Amino acid sequence: MFLNTTKKKNQEFNTPILLIIFNRPQYIKKILEVLKKTKPQTLYIAADGPRTEVEADIINCTMVKELILKNIDWDCKVFKKFRSKNIGLKKNINDAIDWCFEYEQNCIILEDDCLPDESFFKFCQFALHEYEDNKKIKIISGNYYMEHIVTKNSFYFSRCPGTHGWAIWKDRWQENDKKMSDWKGFREFFWLFYFFKFNFSIAHFFYQKFKLSFYGKINSWDYQLLYSIWKKDGLIIRPYKNLCKHIGWGADSTHGKGNDTFPGLNISKMKFPIVIPPEITINEKLDSLEHKLVRKIYFFRYFLRLIKFNVMKIFNRHHH
Repeated sequence: MFLNTTKKKNQEFNTPILLIIFNRPQYIKKILEVLKKTKPQTLYIAADGPRTEVEADIINCTMVKELILKNIDWDCKVFKKFRSKNIGLKKNINDAIDWCFEYEQNCIILEDDCLPDESFFKFCQFALHEYEDNKKIKIISGNYYMEHIVTKNSFYFSRCPGTHGWAIWKDRWQENDKKMSDWKGFREFFWLFYFFKFNFSIAHFFYQKFKLSFYGKINSWDYQLLYSIWKKDGLIIRPYKNLCKHIGWGADSTHGKGNDTFPGLNISKMKFPIVIPPEITINEKLDSLEHKLVRKIYFFRYFLRLIKFNVMKIFNRHHH
């Protein structure tokens, strides 16, 4: 534990923040600017170790850690989990959250390639308190993609995932079946088909993602969490403002190797006081729109893509 007592204690913001870092000092500088304004009282920092096959990792990983510790100049309890060896994104994130919840009851989670607005933290703190006893609400997201759609409410209830800046309670995280031990193979498609009201394309899209996650074909930690949330028919809080943006694009990114998928999407500020929706019901229209906008799931297009993929697979099998 690292304790800094150079300034008076900030009583306004007291929710723990878990910052998951790796090897990108250029992003950490931006996040630190926001954290300096928020002045969290408790900060957990989890850093994966450098990869042996990437020479620049040793320098960059060290630089990131030094940058953070040097710039925490407010009254803050800092807990560190700095690994000397690389364990990979999936294990590092899961282990970091487990570690944080050895000491805390709730937490705001931020990876080093997610840039938040200052209001993101205040919004999460509000929702964590407001829905602490409502076990149907599983996580709080800081992400919103339909900037042109706004209402008088501050947020809505969704099934769509959003973990580029998010928050969760300890008891909900403990429901996360990281090994997807309940997985029943192809039968899960029929569960999803019913779950999504007989929408074949959405059910098939997530069935494929879950299947690949179960067999370790994709290096995901979040699809396992989403699977666990949906199995318990849980809901996700989504703000009507995009409070946190994924900025980690390019060659050094784990998943977003290309260009920014949403270059025009800005980081917005939440208005206070928070306006709570009168009913806890899923906003089906916004969820449907997000599936199209973010995941490109259009029924006919998806169906044709699926047919084309399987035809090519059969063709390649016969020619090898």
